[in-house]
This record gives sequence, C-alpha cells and structure tokens, in this order.
Amino acid sequence: MNIIPDLHLALLQVVPFLVLVAGLQAILFKPMLDYLHDRAAATVGAKHDAQELVKRAEAQSAEYEARLKKVLAEIAAYRSGLRVDAHKAHAHQVAEARRESDVLLHSAVGAVQRDADAARKAVGAMAHELAGQIATTVLGRPVEA
Repeated sequence: MNIIPDLHLALLQVVPFLVLVAGLQAILFKPMLDYLHDRAAATVGAKHDAQELVKRAEAQSAEYEARLKKVLAEIAAYRSGLRVDAHKAHAHQVAEARRESDVLLHSAVGAVQRDADAARKAVGAMAHELAGQIATTVLGRPVEA
C-alpha cells in the first residue's frame, strides 16, 4: 500500500472535475443565482413599494380624518346657528302670540265688565221694581221710593 498519491492520476481526475464545475457554473449555477438574486430584489422591492403605499395610505387617511373632523365641526356650528335662529324665531312668535292674546284678553275682559255692569244695572232696576211690587203687595197700598 502506497500512502503517497500519484500526482499524475490526481491531476487527471482534477481536470475533468474543474471542467465539470466550470460548465455547471456557466449552465446552472450562474443562471440560478441570477434568478434567485432577481427574485429577492423583486420581493424586497415589492415589500418596499407596499410599505410606501401603506405610509401614503395612512397619511391620506389621516388627512381625510382631519378634513372629516373639520367638516363635522362646521356642520355642528351650522346646526347650532340654525338652532339659535329657530329659538329666536320661536321666542318672537311666542311673544307676538302673547301680545295678541293679551289684547284679545283685555278686550274680552272689558266686554265682560261692560256686560256685567249692564247686567248689574238691569238687575238693580228689576230688583228695585220687584221690591216696590212686593212692598205694595205686603202693605196693601202703593209705595213710592
């Protein structure tokens, strides 16, 4: 048994191995590595693009939310203004109705008082006449008042 390798035989075995590795490098390894590199770049690029889109969407969402809050505040202020105007109009209508009802009430009270005075006078005259008739009947003679 020989421990020292034969240099000629080792060289003959290394040459086909190197030719095979060079061929595989050109045919298989380089295209495969290029494909994997391109795929990784596309994946990383797509992730980066997706992150940028998410950031832009979040910024636009925040902007829309701010606009929405502003518009809702404007709507609330407008509704509050309308409510104040409606309360003023209601108060004005109530005051006008009260004035009209006060006028009608005073005229009705005056009419009732006039009617009551007229009724008092009529009842007073009728009572005076009836008292005279009763006195005449009781005394049996005419009574002058």
